Amino acid sequence: MINDKLLRKITNTISTAELQSLSSISVFQDKAGTYHLFNKYTINKVNDSYAVELHLVADKKSFYALKTAVAWCTFDKQNKIVDCNRIHDLDKRLSSIDSAIAIQQRLVKNAKDVDYKMIHLAKLGEEKMKRKLASDELDSYVQQSKIWQTKKFNAKSA
Repeated sequence: MINDKLLRKITNTISTAELQSLSSISVFQDKAGTYHLFNKYTINKVNDSYAVELHLVADKKSFYALKTAVAWCTFDKQNKIVDCNRIHDLDKRLSSIDSAIAIQQRLVKNAKDVDYKMIHLAKLGEEKMKRKLASDELDSYVQQSKIWQTKKFNAKSA
């Protein structure tokens, strides 16, 4: 987190023009826990999800995981709309799959009949496989996001 003293030192060291230039690639968290990305997005934790707000547009997106929200912001900044939609879809899918896994685990735990238990174990295995596939795809987007952010930051600081 950036505290006030550090911010004052940065402001005294770096010119306003340089700060403005760096703000377009910066990601930081304020004292309240809100994330600010690229001087364009704000991410707030709302209950068990993360709400992304675009500064210039009255639009909000909700995400299951913070890393997914950050990846979405990165792809949106690059105007990769198809990838943004895929990231948001995968994030919602993961949330749904996690709920289904919890239900199947409860049903397996409470099953008295062996056949009934085996059916729910099979369904549980299927849900876990779906989760792994969706998670792996989302992780690839997160990695691409990190690579893009690193390249942009290195280009600005060089």
